[in-house]
Amino acid sequence: MSAFLANAPVAWYVARAAGLVAFGILTLSVWLGLAMSTKLLGTKRQKLLFGWHQTLAWTGLSMLGLHVGALLLDPTLHFGLTSVLVPFAAAWHPVAVAAGVVAGWLTLMLATSFRLRKRIGQKGWRKLHYASFAAFVLSLGHALTAGSDLKGVGGPALAATAAGPVIWLVFVRILTPRTSPAPPRKSTVGVVAEA
Repeated sequence: MSAFLANAPVAWYVARAAGLVAFGILTLSVWLGLAMSTKLLGTKRQKLLFGWHQTLAWTGLSMLGLHVGALLLDPTLHFGLTSVLVPFAAAWHPVAVAAGVVAGWLTLMLATSFRLRKRIGQKGWRKLHYASFAAFVLSLGHALTAGSDLKGVGGPALAATAAGPVIWLVFVRILTPRTSPAPPRKSTVGVVAEA
């Protein structure tokens, strides 16, 4: 057993595990964000849910940092700083890695937007969050094409599990009529009816 561990590419295992965990956590963040925007979870707990949404985004980003750090330490693939930060700079699966790089930058932008929400305004913040769809699709594409763990049945199973709720929530959001707040009612207290 110790001979196996001595020769095991630990950084590669950490990179794969951290990448999949990052994808899972960020997928939960996308699900929660969409569920909040559709009001499916009610309106009373929005502040609590928003806190969870933000925490999931930053936790997923932290796991993404571990994924990138482990790739930099991996002696097999020889990723350099440019390969993990610049799209299409990697020699190994350049398109698949580029999808992950762009998704990572989009995720960082979206996570940072939580801190800048007051400066960019609610409307700008919501518009900026449309980039989460691109980040999600690019992340899923990266996971399916760059990784070796999702070959065979695992890839389509992950895609269906992750994308199914996103697609459903998008349809709910599009098809559910938006209700504007009802105008305030005039008080009838103290009004005397004319005869």
